[in-house]
Amino acid sequence: MTTAWASLRRKIVKFFSQQPLPQAAFQLTPRYLSGIRVSSPDRKIKHQFVFPFQGNVLNPSFYKKNMKDSAELDEGMKEGIAALQLAEQKIVFLLPELSQKAFVFSFDSLPASKKEQEQILLFRIKKQIPVLPEDIRLSFDVLSANAIKKVLVTIVRESVVKEYENFFSKHRLKVGIVGVPSLSLYNLISGAHDEDYMLIDVENDSFSLLGVVNSEVSLYRQKHFAEDFHDDRDFKDKWMNVVQEIENTANFIEDKEKRKISCFWVRFGVFDQGEEALKVLKDQCRCPVHPIESALSSQLPEHEKKLLSPLIGQIL
Repeated sequence: MTTAWASLRRKIVKFFSQQPLPQAAFQLTPRYLSGIRVSSPDRKIKHQFVFPFQGNVLNPSFYKKNMKDSAELDEGMKEGIAALQLAEQKIVFLLPELSQKAFVFSFDSLPASKKEQEQILLFRIKKQIPVLPEDIRLSFDVLSANAIKKVLVTIVRESVVKEYENFFSKHRLKVGIVGVPSLSLYNLISGAHDEDYMLIDVENDSFSLLGVVNSEVSLYRQKHFAEDFHDDRDFKDKWMNVVQEIENTANFIEDKEKRKISCFWVRFGVFDQGEEALKVLKDQCRCPVHPIESALSSQLPEHEKKLLSPLIGQIL
């Protein structure tokens, strides 16, 4: 492991928490609940599970209530706890992408005081979201020590986090760390592969684009799919619009940073037309497209690598 990569990894871990990582992590999406447990002290995957949902148990949102009262959600949690062989303990939880908002800001300089830094970041956020809820939590990390300082910021409502914390508490688990799937994927591949790339994380309800330049996050975008997006009659046309947005975003990054995106890393969670979408992406994009699961050396089946990769990037 290079000194630069070791330093970067410490930054990412620090971004999520100042405390040691728990041994178990969960991710909730509208289509499935997943979890892994690692052994101590080698942090190798010991147990894992994926529980697919049949009904609509979750409505990820930054502003509104996320979780629905659902026997299926409780059933999935009970099965997951049994599969991971968990007792009462702290866990990591990956919040749905659409339940939070993330930004990358650049500054010529920043004050030394963390409180003053937060005030400046809130000022910049309010330029994009003029009316912010009063109960937001803000996390940030200064990613660059260069002359131009890049700051990665995430915000989430206290009430939204509390929903999930209460749900896990009902099952005798305490949320020790709240993470974000796409940032966990960045942690998974950053430093081990190309310095300039774009990370594309696709779930059935949304997709996120993370631009990485010189091994630092340069851009973060989240998009929600319309309810009829997966209509088979015109799916390819709609997906081509997404592919064009991906290409336009890559062009924007290159124009801004004066560096060339060398490849795309893509992950499809539970996505109805994932195979077709991946084929179109590979056929239409100007640079190589790598499935995220190809970055994992784990002996897990390929479909589990794909679904569990955000958890692996967060907790290992």
